[in-house]
Amino acid sequence: MKQNSDSINRAEKEYKNSREKFWLLLREVISNSLHALIIRKKNESNFTQPEITLDIVTNEDQCEIVLTDNGEGFTPLNAKYFNELDLRNPEKEQNKFHPLGQGRLALIYYADSALYESVYKKSSNQLVKRSFTYPPATEMDLFSIDAFGEENISYGDTYTKLTIKIDKQQTFGRAKTFFNKYSDIDKLKAWIIETFFPFITADEQLVIKINYNGTPTTIKKSDIDTEKMTLPFKVSLQDKEWSFKLWLIPKEGRLAGENIVVCFARNLKADLINGKIVYLIDSKEGYALYLTSEYFDENVDSKGEKIEISSDDITKINNKLNEELDKYFDSTIKQNQAATKRNLSSFQKKYPSLDIFVQNESIAERKEIVSESDLVKSALEEKGRIEKRFWLESGKEVKMGEEPYADTEDGQKLLNSSLQVYVKHREIVLKRLFQMIHQYDEDGNIKPEYEEEIHNLFLKRGVKLEGSKNINHLHNLWILDDKYTVFSNNFNALSTTQGQALSDIYIWADDPEKTKEILIVELKSTTKAHNAGSKEEGMIAQVKRYAKSFYNDPRKHINWNVNTNDVLYTGIIIANKHDIQKELTSDSAPGYSHKIPFLNDSYYFDDAFHPVGNNISIKMNIRIELYSFEDIHQLAKDRNDVFIKLLKNEYSINPIEDKEITSQE
Repeated sequence: MKQNSDSINRAEKEYKNSREKFWLLLREVISNSLHALIIRKKNESNFTQPEITLDIVTNEDQCEIVLTDNGEGFTPLNAKYFNELDLRNPEKEQNKFHPLGQGRLALIYYADSALYESVYKKSSNQLVKRSFTYPPATEMDLFSIDAFGEENISYGDTYTKLTIKIDKQQTFGRAKTFFNKYSDIDKLKAWIIETFFPFITADEQLVIKINYNGTPTTIKKSDIDTEKMTLPFKVSLQDKEWSFKLWLIPKEGRLAGENIVVCFARNLKADLINGKIVYLIDSKEGYALYLTSEYFDENVDSKGEKIEISSDDITKINNKLNEELDKYFDSTIKQNQAATKRNLSSFQKKYPSLDIFVQNESIAERKEIVSESDLVKSALEEKGRIEKRFWLESGKEVKMGEEPYADTEDGQKLLNSSLQVYVKHREIVLKRLFQMIHQYDEDGNIKPEYEEEIHNLFLKRGVKLEGSKNINHLHNLWILDDKYTVFSNNFNALSTTQGQALSDIYIWADDPEKTKEILIVELKSTTKAHNAGSKEEGMIAQVKRYAKSFYNDPRKHINWNVNTNDVLYTGIIIANKHDIQKELTSDSAPGYSHKIPFLNDSYYFDDAFHPVGNNISIKMNIRIELYSFEDIHQLAKDRNDVFIKLLKNEYSINPIEDKEITSQE
């Protein structure tokens, strides 16, 4: 009576954290049947057909499991070791089943009743039948099996039949979770094969018959093991060399990425408690990877569920396993690495701003195929880590002797990446400009004028830039010159709206310590300027008129309160090269033009405008520059090409060594 309650308490303690692991019960009872078959086959040379039958019937309220095997039956030796927990059956020990003597606690915890019916053979060959419930229905000693009596029978064979009934709400809930997951015969069959794989593959004659809610199937070694490959290896652990056997079992599908190796202890599937053993490979061939070893058998927990070895031991086993599998998959690995290199090359071309965040050499040596999307994901994760730290570190004071984070290797990667994105943006803008400055479209038709589009490309209409604190820096004035890319607090720009009697863009500097300057930019159509070489008012005369208008009322034009006599004036006209030539050869051209160095069709004039009526005695100097769209596109493209080469490290600076200078002397 005391033993009964003690066992119930132990069962609760043993399995209370395994409420959702009903499979522990099935594993325990099926493995006991397998043990009985193996022992009988070893003891009886004429026993050639070991067989297990598993009948399962479930409905909404209850479950009945009937497990029958034609093993040795419930012998007196088995009864002796069934009487007490924690005793190990020496016969099972000899067969390296590593029994822990308490698996039957699973019956107490997961089942509501269990009926054993068994026939065993005495040494006199007398067949004896024994039946008993477990745990007993009465309050007698839990393990006094002899109290249930025996019955001699005249014919038949040895067997054990276990009938388990589960009909209480709590216990049935645990069973229902399992059967919902393994809801059909194929899923249940797959679970049994994986759970009892070492047992099944060890015996050609073993047959496991299953009937699941009226659907039958069988399991034999020949069903799963026709092309079995094993790789044995040894690992030194805990000052001893242990043998391991890796099984490669062909299956449908393919190996992809991180493939987890299933481990077995005491011939049963078990999990490593401090990690996992994996093999990284992509292979068209599909395999289940199983690993067995006595080292696992010796270090499994009392439920046979967890293998309790250190993470260091797991690493050693994993490393050796990888060595063996690398040899087996040698040709596949080489093919995968070639595919990865192709993906890496494509990735580098498509995403130059991310390439710097990828360890190219180590990736090229990986055994699985690293896809382009994998490379992007990995690079973005690394970039995110660096950028987060960059912003966190940027607000900290750098102490004497410390290196700012922006100057570290990671910081330089982030800056390089940002520049790659910026330079790519410039490249896209230049392609748009290139399309605009061509007079004909792809079909050979004359394109419509693009004055509005070209205006918005340089600086969107109606935008006013007021210092670096202004968030709207989405402009492309760098096409004209990179000095207009970033605006200081005293460097401003205004893009006028359509219909205003003003020039297109005004740029001005109002630094108290420097010369006050204004730049008047007039953008013409990329195909035909309406006033190029006009006798009434040419392009140059137009800009001079805008300068005069500004001179007389700067606040009305750009809201700048300034003494216009102290301002340095520059006018820039951007037009196609044919309109510039027409302007230069017209009667309205102001004197001698000067070619701008390194440009083909761009010129400048040193000119003047008369701010007060027709009073020619008063004049203000103004520099007029005419740039062709073709020239500024090519110049901006050349600058961008240099930036790209710099970011790709195609330019290097090699300091001249003293010895080289000496040798030249």
